[in-house]
Amino acid sequence: MRSTVNRWAVLAVLAGALAVISLDNTIVNVALPVLQEELDATTAQLQWVVDAYSVMFAGTLLLAGSLGDRFGRRRALLIGLVVFGSASLAAGFANHALTLTAFRAIMGIGGAFIMPSTLSILMNVFTDRRERAQAIGIWAATAGAAVAIGPIVGGLLVEHVSWHAIFWVNPPLVVIGIIATLRYVPESLDPSRPRLDPLGAVLSTVGLVALVVTVIEIPDAGLDPLAVTSSVATVVFLSGFVWWELRAPRPMLPMSLFRNRLFTVSVICVALVYAALMGMMFFLPQFLQLVQGNTPVESGVSMLPGAGGMLIASLLSPRVAERIGTRTTVLIGFLLVTAGFAIATLMKVGSPYALIGGSLGLIGFGLGMVLPQATNGVLAATPPERAGIGAAVNDGMSELGGSLGVAILGSLLALGYRNEIEERIAAAGNAIDAIPSNVVEAVRESLAAGSIAVQQLTPDLAVPIREAAGEGFVSGMTMALLVGGTLTLLGLILAWWLFPATVERVEE
Repeated sequence: MRSTVNRWAVLAVLAGALAVISLDNTIVNVALPVLQEELDATTAQLQWVVDAYSVMFAGTLLLAGSLGDRFGRRRALLIGLVVFGSASLAAGFANHALTLTAFRAIMGIGGAFIMPSTLSILMNVFTDRRERAQAIGIWAATAGAAVAIGPIVGGLLVEHVSWHAIFWVNPPLVVIGIIATLRYVPESLDPSRPRLDPLGAVLSTVGLVALVVTVIEIPDAGLDPLAVTSSVATVVFLSGFVWWELRAPRPMLPMSLFRNRLFTVSVICVALVYAALMGMMFFLPQFLQLVQGNTPVESGVSMLPGAGGMLIASLLSPRVAERIGTRTTVLIGFLLVTAGFAIATLMKVGSPYALIGGSLGLIGFGLGMVLPQATNGVLAATPPERAGIGAAVNDGMSELGGSLGVAILGSLLALGYRNEIEERIAAAGNAIDAIPSNVVEAVRESLAAGSIAVQQLTPDLAVPIREAAGEGFVSGMTMALLVGGTLTLLGLILAWWLFPATVERVEE
């Protein structure tokens, strides 16, 4: 049957499904200022609108991959498309930040069934090593390009339609995806029909959700009851998950996979890549819109160098790795990303676009060099019959890394902003005294809240407080960029130390 399958048509369908859910990772980002105004959302609520999708995505990926291996990966893909499309339609009708967050979480569950299915089906359809490497490069390029193009699509929809449209654009695409999947994609599963691991699913899901809650809450609220509870839950449930998986007769995630050096370093690299990418994608649109005054569309277009660099590099990465080796390719990628972050720390309120676009181009190109090699490394170390769980681990680490990137870098941004804004307000002296106290307090909370409040002021009153807020945001952003660059530098060191010189073949 496999010989009759049009592999490249299958890849086109899988890439299309992947593009829809990857687009949703960042399409919301450019709408954050509008969402804050129309839904009266706090900064913490905005973080959860972004993070809810990634948290539930990461939390349910292992279960989704396991179900796909047992009951069929095409079936899992179809279920994911239906859940994702339905929740996206409902999200467009949300009238409160908490409601929107809930539907985003359900969309994440749908995405958790889609993403590993695309990669595990790809692994089974493309059996030739070179073709598989090319297919993974296209798969990675699609994911990276969709993530980076998301702000452009989101900006166009927010500016010319409404924020609701960023969710309503998904259902028609999902319907097309369902029809194409039924037409072109073959079914595949683990011949041994492994038993399910419900306890492992519960432990991993609760533990991962608690982990991200902890990362978000502690920098923002300190050791409040929620942060303490989530911290304890993180340790208890994730430790319990590891303990159980080591003893379960048919573990959802075989811990033996992590004894393979290639598997372990690859998933770590995937996590670090997405932590840097998604963290930057969280605050850069806010900088472009709220500090530099760009429209949503302009800020989305400004992200194009990152999208273009990632797309081109993902397609080139397999060929480059064949010539100079896997490790060297990954090292070059991490080096470019780190250099891009270093350049980005030079951004100021009035920085020219050449600086912003140049740093984005370096970061995108570097990420595009790393991601296909890291993904191929995960698949190379995973037995074919467990392709679904291997893909789920790869995708889970990308979503968890992205979620933690938003949480960590977003929290650092907020901390840096709040520390700096007090100094800026004090330095402004008498110029601030004439400004209503409610406006000053809004500026103290966040740049987004302050930008809305400042609109009620006359231009002469608005200038000093707007300048203070902009400088405060840049200060917090610089701190976040330094940490993002440190994460990618860590990836470079780990790749140099642990990545094999070449990944010759996928282990069969």
